[in-house]
Amino acid sequence: MQCEICGTEVTGKLRKVVIDGSELQVCNNCVRFGEVADKFSPVPRKVVPQERVFRAPPRPRSRRDEFRDMPEIVPEYGRIVKEAREGMDLTPEKLGIRIKEKASLIRKIERHDIVPEDSVRIKLEKELNVKLTDKVSDEEWRSGKGGRGLTLGDIASIKKK
Repeated sequence: MQCEICGTEVTGKLRKVVIDGSELQVCNNCVRFGEVADKFSPVPRKVVPQERVFRAPPRPRSRRDEFRDMPEIVPEYGRIVKEAREGMDLTPEKLGIRIKEKASLIRKIERHDIVPEDSVRIKLEKELNVKLTDKVSDEEWRSGKGGRGLTLGDIASIKKK
Protein backbone atom coordinates (compact mmCIF):
# COMPACT_ATOMS: atom_id res chain seq x y z
CA MET A 1 0.00 0.00 0.00
CA GLN A 2 1.08 3.55 -0.71
CA CYS A 3 0.84 6.74 1.31
CA GLU A 4 -1.63 9.07 -0.40
CA ILE A 5 0.55 12.13 0.29
CA CYS A 6 4.18 11.14 -0.34
CA GLY A 7 3.61 7.92 -2.30
CA THR A 8 5.99 5.73 -0.21
CA GLU A 9 5.31 2.01 0.03
CA VAL A 10 4.09 1.15 3.52
CA THR A 11 4.37 -2.42 4.76
CA GLY A 12 2.52 -1.79 8.04
CA LYS A 13 -0.81 -0.21 8.66
CA LEU A 14 -1.75 3.12 7.08
CA ARG A 15 -3.28 5.83 9.28
CA LYS A 16 -6.38 7.85 8.43
CA VAL A 17 -6.07 11.64 8.65
CA VAL A 18 -8.39 14.49 7.68
CA ILE A 19 -6.83 17.29 5.65
CA ASP A 20 -9.12 20.15 4.54
CA GLY A 21 -12.21 17.96 4.94
CA SER A 22 -10.79 15.01 2.95
CA GLU A 23 -9.97 11.71 4.60
CA LEU A 24 -6.61 10.27 3.42
CA GLN A 25 -4.62 7.12 4.28
CA VAL A 26 -1.05 8.16 5.02
CA CYS A 27 2.22 6.84 6.44
CA ASN A 28 3.48 7.69 9.92
CA ASN A 29 5.71 10.48 8.54
CA CYS A 30 2.77 12.31 6.87
CA VAL A 31 0.38 12.07 9.85
CA ARG A 32 1.58 15.51 11.01
CA PHE A 33 -0.12 17.22 8.01
CA GLY A 34 -3.65 16.51 9.21
CA GLU A 35 -5.84 15.47 12.11
CA VAL A 36 -5.97 11.79 12.97
CA ALA A 37 -9.41 10.44 12.06
CA ASP A 38 -9.19 6.94 13.44
CA LYS A 39 -9.07 7.99 17.08
CA PHE A 40 -11.99 6.92 19.22
CA SER A 41 -14.10 9.92 20.09
CA PRO A 42 -17.24 9.32 22.11
CA VAL A 43 -20.33 11.20 21.05
CA PRO A 44 -21.42 13.61 23.77
CA ARG A 45 -24.80 12.84 25.26
CA LYS A 46 -27.66 15.23 24.92
CA VAL A 47 -28.47 17.12 28.04
CA VAL A 48 -32.15 16.68 28.80
CA PRO A 49 -33.73 19.18 31.16
CA GLN A 50 -34.94 17.60 34.38
CA GLU A 51 -38.39 19.14 34.32
CA ARG A 52 -40.40 19.36 31.15
CA VAL A 53 -43.53 21.39 30.97
CA PHE A 54 -45.99 20.22 28.37
CA ARG A 55 -48.51 22.77 27.27
CA ALA A 56 -51.42 21.99 25.06
CA PRO A 57 -50.96 23.65 21.69
CA PRO A 58 -53.21 26.65 21.14
CA ARG A 59 -56.52 25.67 19.67
CA PRO A 60 -56.58 26.69 16.04
CA ARG A 61 -59.29 29.16 15.23
CA SER A 62 -61.66 28.07 12.55
CA ARG A 63 -61.41 29.74 9.18
CA ARG A 64 -64.77 31.36 9.73
CA ASP A 65 -63.65 32.96 13.03
CA GLU A 66 -60.78 34.75 11.29
CA PHE A 67 -63.27 36.89 9.43
CA ARG A 68 -65.58 37.47 12.38
CA ASP A 69 -64.11 40.82 13.42
CA MET A 70 -63.86 42.15 9.89
CA PRO A 71 -66.45 44.78 9.05
CA GLU A 72 -68.88 43.89 6.30
CA ILE A 73 -69.75 46.46 3.67
CA VAL A 74 -73.43 47.44 3.65
CA PRO A 75 -75.45 46.24 0.65
CA GLU A 76 -76.55 49.75 -0.40
CA TYR A 77 -73.04 51.28 -0.34
CA GLY A 78 -73.39 52.79 -3.84
CA ARG A 79 -76.60 54.65 -3.01
CA ILE A 80 -75.10 55.97 0.25
CA VAL A 81 -72.00 57.29 -1.56
CA LYS A 82 -74.06 58.90 -4.33
CA GLU A 83 -76.54 60.58 -1.98
CA ALA A 84 -73.77 61.89 0.30
CA ARG A 85 -71.78 63.19 -2.67
CA GLU A 86 -74.82 64.94 -4.16
CA GLY A 87 -75.75 66.28 -0.72
CA MET A 88 -72.35 67.99 -0.53
CA ASP A 89 -72.86 69.35 -4.08
CA LEU A 90 -69.85 67.46 -5.46
CA THR A 91 -69.37 65.89 -8.87
CA PRO A 92 -67.58 62.54 -9.13
CA GLU A 93 -64.59 64.44 -10.56
CA LYS A 94 -64.41 66.86 -7.59
CA LEU A 95 -64.80 64.03 -5.08
CA GLY A 96 -62.11 62.07 -6.92
CA ILE A 97 -59.70 65.01 -6.63
CA ARG A 98 -60.45 65.37 -2.90
CA ILE A 99 -59.78 61.70 -2.11
CA LYS A 100 -57.06 61.28 -4.76
CA GLU A 101 -58.94 58.64 -6.76
CA LYS A 102 -60.29 58.55 -10.32
CA ALA A 103 -63.81 59.79 -11.02
CA SER A 104 -64.50 56.61 -13.00
CA LEU A 105 -63.82 54.57 -9.85
CA ILE A 106 -66.36 56.61 -7.91
CA ARG A 107 -68.95 56.14 -10.67
CA LYS A 108 -68.37 52.37 -10.66
CA ILE A 109 -68.79 52.27 -6.89
CA GLU A 110 -72.02 54.25 -7.12
CA ARG A 111 -73.37 51.86 -9.79
CA HIS A 112 -72.39 48.81 -7.69
CA ASP A 113 -70.08 47.65 -10.48
CA ILE A 114 -67.26 47.20 -7.97
CA VAL A 115 -66.95 46.99 -4.21
CA PRO A 116 -64.50 49.60 -2.89
CA GLU A 117 -61.25 48.36 -1.45
CA ASP A 118 -60.64 49.13 2.20
CA SER A 119 -58.32 52.06 1.45
CA VAL A 120 -60.89 53.69 -0.89
CA ARG A 121 -63.76 52.88 1.48
CA ILE A 122 -61.98 54.61 4.36
CA LYS A 123 -61.32 57.71 2.24
CA LEU A 124 -64.97 57.86 1.16
CA GLU A 125 -66.23 57.43 4.72
CA LYS A 126 -63.96 60.18 5.98
CA GLU A 127 -64.62 62.66 3.16
CA LEU A 128 -68.40 62.13 2.90
CA ASN A 129 -68.92 61.53 6.64
CA VAL A 130 -70.81 58.28 6.04
CA LYS A 131 -70.52 54.73 7.30
CA LEU A 132 -70.22 52.03 4.61
CA THR A 133 -69.56 49.07 6.89
CA ASP A 134 -71.67 47.17 9.34
CA LYS A 135 -70.64 44.63 11.94
CA VAL A 136 -72.53 41.35 11.87
CA SER A 137 -74.23 40.66 15.19
CA ASP A 138 -73.24 37.58 17.19
CA GLU A 139 -76.71 36.11 16.66
CA GLU A 140 -76.42 36.38 12.88
CA TRP A 141 -72.86 35.07 13.00
CA ARG A 142 -73.77 31.94 14.93
CA SER A 143 -76.83 31.18 12.85
CA GLY A 144 -75.13 31.92 9.57
CA LYS A 145 -77.75 34.52 8.68
CA GLY A 146 -75.87 37.48 7.36
CA GLY A 147 -77.61 37.94 4.06
CA ARG A 148 -75.60 35.08 2.61
CA GLY A 149 -78.04 32.22 3.16
CA LEU A 150 -77.29 28.90 4.75
CA THR A 151 -73.82 27.46 4.97
CA LEU A 152 -72.89 23.79 4.90
CA GLY A 153 -72.41 23.92 8.68
CA ASP A 154 -75.95 25.24 9.17
CA ILE A 155 -77.41 22.44 7.09
CA ALA A 156 -75.40 19.81 8.96
CA SER A 157 -76.67 21.08 12.31
CA ILE A 158 -80.27 20.98 11.02
CA LYS A 159 -79.90 17.32 10.03
CA LYS A 160 -78.50 16.45 13.47
CA LYS A 161 -81.70 17.60 15.17
